[in-house]
Amino acid sequence: MMDREEKKINEALLKGTDEITELKNIVWNNIESQLDLKKGNRIDMKGKKNNLRRFFKYGSIAAAIAIVAIANTQYGSAAVNKIKEMFTPSKTVEEKIEGIGEKKNVSLQEGSSKYIIYIDEKLYSMKTVEGKDIITPKVKAENLPQVFMEIQQVEGKTPEALAAEKVKALKENYKRVENMGKVKEPISGILIYANSGSKWNDIVEKYYFVDNTKGGTIIIKQQYFVEASEGHGSRFDNMLKEFKIVNQ
Repeated sequence: MMDREEKKINEALLKGTDEITELKNIVWNNIESQLDLKKGNRIDMKGKKNNLRRFFKYGSIAAAIAIVAIANTQYGSAAVNKIKEMFTPSKTVEEKIEGIGEKKNVSLQEGSSKYIIYIDEKLYSMKTVEGKDIITPKVKAENLPQVFMEIQQVEGKTPEALAAEKVKALKENYKRVENMGKVKEPISGILIYANSGSKWNDIVEKYYFVDNTKGGTIIIKQQYFVEASEGHGSRFDNMLKEFKIVNQ
């Protein structure tokens, strides 16, 4: 069960505003002196300054947490730990690929649609093209279908409306098209699945339609081929477990 401190921090995460963003610099200048932690639990802010500056650049969410820490010192340590957990520049995650567990070092990436995601930079790269963030394997085999995950934001349209449009469009090109409805894993949204057949090199397309909380939608498209479902497909889904919208 979530304790009171965690609830307080989560409320701050959900209530970030432009006004809070404007206070970021004030927050930074005062956070070290205002976090009145016991001597044994005091955080070495000098050693963490560069990382925390990076945390705060993601806007109102991080600033909101910091203001909670300043305004109510009993939440100070938990708030800073929450910032570190959500926005640490790199971390180790454990994932299962083809049924085998493995640990990976992943790095924080900031998306153009105001979100963060962690990717394994040894295996994948991320670039932005015409407003779309595209994650692709660094090793590209010849004579195979394209493999990528594409993330973009569409304003003014709901996930439900866009999902219905996509199902109609996919049915013109794919044998199998399924609206899987709302899912919670690896991300909360509407899932659409399509493929061109069951041969090893048949193309698979998956779409997640995620509410951006502002009347629009973040569309996440995955494309790979059937044999890569347990490889690239699983890795893409694992990346989405770390996906967070950071500027509500």
